Amino acid sequence: MYQSAPRAPLWRRLAAMMYDVMALIALMMLAMGLALMVVKGLQIAGVLATEGYIDTADYVQKHAIWFQLYLIVGIFSFYVYFWSKAGQTLGMRAWRLLLVNQDGTLLKPSKALLRSLLALAGLGNLWIIIRFGKGLALQDQLTDSQMIVLTKEQSSLRNLHKEAR
Repeated sequence: MYQSAPRAPLWRRLAAMMYDVMALIALMMLAMGLALMVVKGLQIAGVLATEGYIDTADYVQKHAIWFQLYLIVGIFSFYVYFWSKAGQTLGMRAWRLLLVNQDGTLLKPSKALLRSLLALAGLGNLWIIIRFGKGLALQDQLTDSQMIVLTKEQSSLRNLHKEAR
């Protein structure tokens, strides 16, 4: 079904990334709020000693490496979940992009994780400029996947909520 679909150009990928960044900012704010609640709950329960710290936020700041790793795992989880369940993140849905294997099937979670690592925080998309005419980013080539542009009809046929269950 998707073999004849055009590959996504760089500008469309970047536009989808901007949408995803906004969603990720909200997700990271929620994750950090949850982390602060857990730390406060452990402090109240007496499991976590926070003497010498001004407040819960000071404790988090002094142990920032663990919270940064926690947030990085959250970011990768966002992409792995959406790419393996529906082939689209929220931004990709808005710009009618779909991520599939070369044979048109959805990525498995392990391949989606590898792809997100190889994307180099979006810099892998610049490979499209170097390999002009191929329409494949670095992460596309290394994972044998492709990001395609859906027609309006194809996009309306895909039900993100139904497939993501």
